[in-house]
Amino acid sequence: MPVTLPSFPDDDFSFEGIISRMLESLPADFDTSEGSTIYDMLSPAAIEMALAAILAQQVLERGFASTTFGAYLDFRADEHGLIRRAAVKATGTVTFTGTEGTTIPAGTRVSTASTETVPAIMFTTDAAVTIAAGQTTVNVAITAEDAGISGNVATDTIQFLAEPIAGITAVTNAAATTGGTDEENDTDLLSRYLTKVRSPSAGGNKADYVNWALEVTGVGGVSVVPVRDGPGTVSVAIISTNKEPASQTLVDSVQNYIAPPWLNEKEAETMTLGGFGTSVDNTQTDDTGDSVKMVYDANGTGTLTHTSLNTLLQQPGIWQARVRVKADSIAGANDLLQIGIWNVSAGAWAKISVSSSTDAVQTLQANDLTTAFGNIIQAFYWNGQDMIELRVTRLQADTTTIVWIDQVEYRSTFSKDTGSGKAPIGARVTVQSATAVTITVSATLIIATGYNADSVKAAARQAITDYIKSLAFSDDNDVRYVRIGQAILDTAGVQDYQNLTVNGSTANVTIGDQEVAVTGSVTLT
Repeated sequence: MPVTLPSFPDDDFSFEGIISRMLESLPADFDTSEGSTIYDMLSPAAIEMALAAILAQQVLERGFASTTFGAYLDFRADEHGLIRRAAVKATGTVTFTGTEGTTIPAGTRVSTASTETVPAIMFTTDAAVTIAAGQTTVNVAITAEDAGISGNVATDTIQFLAEPIAGITAVTNAAATTGGTDEENDTDLLSRYLTKVRSPSAGGNKADYVNWALEVTGVGGVSVVPVRDGPGTVSVAIISTNKEPASQTLVDSVQNYIAPPWLNEKEAETMTLGGFGTSVDNTQTDDTGDSVKMVYDANGTGTLTHTSLNTLLQQPGIWQARVRVKADSIAGANDLLQIGIWNVSAGAWAKISVSSSTDAVQTLQANDLTTAFGNIIQAFYWNGQDMIELRVTRLQADTTTIVWIDQVEYRSTFSKDTGSGKAPIGARVTVQSATAVTITVSATLIIATGYNADSVKAAARQAITDYIKSLAFSDDNDVRYVRIGQAILDTAGVQDYQNLTVNGSTANVTIGDQEVAVTGSVTLT
């Protein structure tokens, strides 16, 4: 993307060129040889003029967005209302284990393990919490101390207290921390800058949706398909800055920014409880209001039903039921919970879209949940007429796990058409993550003499990954078989390769407009 300017000025303004012209202007009978008095007297001036020419070239480079960098690029971007995205701190939830009544102060520091080469990642708790009576654990939100992707750590890696707390015996994170992003680099800022200046706003045209989405921190690419779902509709697919499908949190942020959706919340304790082992629980400290507790009962299943759900929804279309749920343990591998949308009028499960045959229902095990409240998302289609209801069933295959349902948010996958965001009035916008197309590669490498095989294979894998990432939402985003081969051949230490397959074939892999290729297994022998 960055370009190289031609030499400026066109004449030779090197030291040699300058002093040569200066000496040529002197009378012919003067001694102008190198080391002569005249040569030595003119040399300092020639050096300074050559340096001035270099500076002039640099000034010219820093004046163009495509050849500048750092703060100079910030100045150029600011002229068009673009600000470099700041790094963002990762967030998540940790569970403290200890004695009831123990208070964990706000700002308590917890961390991952450190090694000789990798420092510990530090987090602080966002609020003070106390382990409730009769409980041995409590959950609390945390934020990374340092902004950046380093704060996105895996499940069960936060295990240490910076300072001991009496009554606390353990700490862990049942789910990965997310949302941490690095400061936007020059390449990505330049890409946004060029997109904006080359595709000016026109009151809600396709370019506007691209620019609006790119204004949200964390978005690394955008694909817009107008009228995909009918007149007045706009489909916006996004990827993250690491050129992979966007998280649900990022999708929500872009949707809220461009065109907010319909939102409806319903507390679980206000729904209809039935069956066995189901009760309202007011002892949880991390719920909103109260929650519904569902335990195993040998007499039968327990049920939670939100009847007449259709009276709550504002528009027909595809909706999401976001059920906020947690479990006391995630060790179970037996069927525990069924969550679905039942079409009362049809006497069958609703579908996930108007043309789909897939039922809007899912069965979960304890290992699908977390010990902190998190959303289980079930998509469903409503035609605007049928009577529908949410059904949550505590199954009997799992005889030990306790689950709690806090609340349910019903969120439209399409926006309001009231113009309450960036999109114009009348536009019905759907923001979604790009669909991942996994690319698997297998090949036999012939490694040149003197190279370490493992190092060469690692470099080849990285070259393949870099090529695949470079395709994300590009004009030609198909994964080409010969380009995979070229990436392998261009790797230092690779003399040749054999038996190359991409997704088990020797053909190109077609990637759709709202799809993104992601690297799967790369097997190099």
